[in-house]
Amino acid sequence: MDFTGLFEEVSETLKALAEAEEVGKIIVYTPPEKRQELETCGYIEEGTIKGYYAGKDCYIFSIYPENSRGISFYKEKENQIIESCLKKDRKIGKTRQKDRGFRKKESWKKQKEKKRLSEEYTLRPAVQADATAMAVLYREGFQMYPAPLHMENYLLKTMDSNVLYLLIEKHGKIVSIASAEMDPKTGSAEITDCLTVPSERGKGLIKELIAALEKELSARNFLSSYTLCRASSSGINIAFASLGYTYTGRLVKNCRIESGFEDMNIWCRMLSEEKLTEE
Repeated sequence: MDFTGLFEEVSETLKALAEAEEVGKIIVYTPPEKRQELETCGYIEEGTIKGYYAGKDCYIFSIYPENSRGISFYKEKENQIIESCLKKDRKIGKTRQKDRGFRKKESWKKQKEKKRLSEEYTLRPAVQADATAMAVLYREGFQMYPAPLHMENYLLKTMDSNVLYLLIEKHGKIVSIASAEMDPKTGSAEITDCLTVPSERGKGLIKELIAALEKELSARNFLSSYTLCRASSSGINIAFASLGYTYTGRLVKNCRIESGFEDMNIWCRMLSEEKLTEE
């Protein structure tokens, strides 16, 4: 995710490590000026994260020492999900244009009141006392996950670092969680670890959490947010699309979730632009 010097020199080390550890995929994040070096070494561009480097775009390149790792089994289905998201986004855009005059007349306070959760729900930051219940929910929600969210110690450790967890309770019980992994050095944050219990899905809870995370990130002067979400899950992709995120690529067999490696879609948003819009 970060390197200095010529990538050709780094590449040789990565190849040796991949062979020794039987690594199936090598992923590299790079700024625009290093793209040519990655291409020369045979790496393929899979997507971008807008504004990742203090407002400058990041390009994600990959190479597959294990050829089968680069083959997507559900490409057609995942393409259909993206097309559906983009169609809905275009419809929302047209509606926004028609309602622009009306929205200008409404106060921001009234608009925000429309989006508030019903009284049975409470949205708040997670605290250390929540770690046990959060670990149980993550354990039940994901058979396998790139980070050990099922471990209470891991959650406590990340809470004390640069990870912000928000949750929604219903009658005092946690029903939905999401987090932002913040990188103060680059001014970007990854929205991740999104989970809603089955009985509460389809009610827009994750969208509320994402919007609340964005608000907090903007208040902390972060410039951009992004997510790598499961390409085969229509719900989470629709959530980010409806919140104004831009689809910028797909990472093939990128994360181990459930029973194996899954494709991940990239969605990005510049928070600075949103802040200006609200002002």
